[in-house]
Amino acid sequence: MRRWFFGLVFLVFPGCAATAPAEAGPKTSARAPILVQPVQAAAPRPAPSPTPVANEAAADPDADDEEGPDDDEAEAAEAEGPEAEAQAPAPPPPKPPSPLLALSVTQLEARYRSDPASVGPLSLGATNAGALVNGVQMPRSDKWIVQDPSCAWGTQETVDAIARSIEKVAAEHPGAPALAIGHISSKKGGHLSPHRSHQSGRDVDIGYYHSPPKTTFVRATEANLDLERTYALVKTIVSDADVELVLIDTSVQRLLVAHALRKGEDEAFLDQVFQVRGKHPRPLVRHARGHGNHLHVRFVSPVAQELGRRAGAFLKREKVAPPHVADAVVMHKARSGDTLQILARRYGTTVEAIQGANGLRTIDIKMGRTYRIPVPKPPTPPKSAVPKRPTAAPPRTAGATRGPTQGR
Repeated sequence: MRRWFFGLVFLVFPGCAATAPAEAGPKTSARAPILVQPVQAAAPRPAPSPTPVANEAAADPDADDEEGPDDDEAEAAEAEGPEAEAQAPAPPPPKPPSPLLALSVTQLEARYRSDPASVGPLSLGATNAGALVNGVQMPRSDKWIVQDPSCAWGTQETVDAIARSIEKVAAEHPGAPALAIGHISSKKGGHLSPHRSHQSGRDVDIGYYHSPPKTTFVRATEANLDLERTYALVKTIVSDADVELVLIDTSVQRLLVAHALRKGEDEAFLDQVFQVRGKHPRPLVRHARGHGNHLHVRFVSPVAQELGRRAGAFLKREKVAPPHVADAVVMHKARSGDTLQILARRYGTTVEAIQGANGLRTIDIKMGRTYRIPVPKPPTPPKSAVPKRPTAAPPRTAGATRGPTQGR
């Protein structure tokens, strides 16, 4: 019986052993393509050409600077960048920061005392309560007409940005007429009638392009506005220059936006730039009364502003900078009984500072008129003087009335 059992086992076992490879074989061959497929899919990934990668890295800052897209649009721009930039020349590398920014306040003061011109233009204070030191005059050119050279002084960055913008439009649109340029700032900045700003070398009034051409500021209408060149100017300014704002009358904005839509301009760009689109909380181009015959641009001058901030204290001490220079301004509508002495005491400033900010030659003020009051920057309180915020509210007792909570 045992012999028969063991014989049966030996007969069955070779069959199992023979069938095992046959079952394992198909399973192995069925999984083989899955194992190989990722390798085949991943093979092309490490082989992109180096040129698109360089173009993509160079195009990314330009996309953010020119149109300010949101995160989704920025990712799309990066994906499309290599193909779009393949035939375009690489953008120039950014300019290195001025070596003057490496100077401390003490070094800057010593350098100014030995050679005032060596520190370059300084933009002091706010645009409506500021001053200009070492200003640069807008040069002459056949591409623009400076209406009043005595009031066409600005920071080097501002003057360069104006020139580059107009020259670019003239190059892209041959035959462009000379463009009218109005006030920038006076040679030393400060109040410049009839403006509220234009005090620190960063504001400029520029005329619109007209057809037929005009050499002065003329009210822009659908009949006389050169939409192609004017829109190109606005787009160049907001795309290529460092600007804080552009003031354009609503009626002119509508004409420019309609023209841009007809030529297929990106609506996301228009939403971000123009106030009339109503899609952005702080668009670059905003409405201001009195800007139907010219546009007002306020440029950012990082070097001149930072050096002006550092030099402000010793320039005031040496009376090089006027007393009205301030980083902040309060608008005050004069009421019955107000005098410059009262306003100076109320806001912690001086009579001379208020006079300088408003172009006043006497101490007389008019009731109902709004005046700019330069406000000195308040000192930072010591850390010990700042009250600590409680982590938890104290328990309330029955019948207690709830008073005002500190900090609300």
